[in-house]
Amino acid sequence: MEYGLALKEQHLMNKSIFFAFALLTAVGCGGPQEFVITGTSRALQADGLITVSEIEGNRLVEIEMENLTPPSRYDGATVYVVWFKAPNQEATMAGSLEFDEDDRTGQMRATTPLSRFEVLITAEQNTSRSQPSETVIATQRVGEAN
Repeated sequence: MEYGLALKEQHLMNKSIFFAFALLTAVGCGGPQEFVITGTSRALQADGLITVSEIEGNRLVEIEMENLTPPSRYDGATVYVVWFKAPNQEATMAGSLEFDEDDRTGQMRATTPLSRFEVLITAEQNTSRSQPSETVIATQRVGEAN
């Protein structure tokens, strides 16, 4: 039992260090913006970093997630899908996370013309949906005025 508690404490310490580093690097002027993304109540253990860089008037969005459970744990889902949702607009699919089951990580890169939007990550049965399901595992607002 003590070993399990020690692992939880180590995980919390690692998460705290990760967040502190992410916040410190996000404070700098110019260059890429970084945003910490954390899991919702459906995936409390999930966390990660969103890096947004401006490229020729568009935004390159890089997402790195950690501590993901297999998507199959969510009602038979097979994939994690990333959505971008601008204020007062419907969400659009940006792509799917490249999920590594052994490392419990996921990565994705996408571009968008949006400068202010919300990133949603959902567990889906496939990538043919036109709108995100209610199985949101992580969300974060990015861009101006955050």
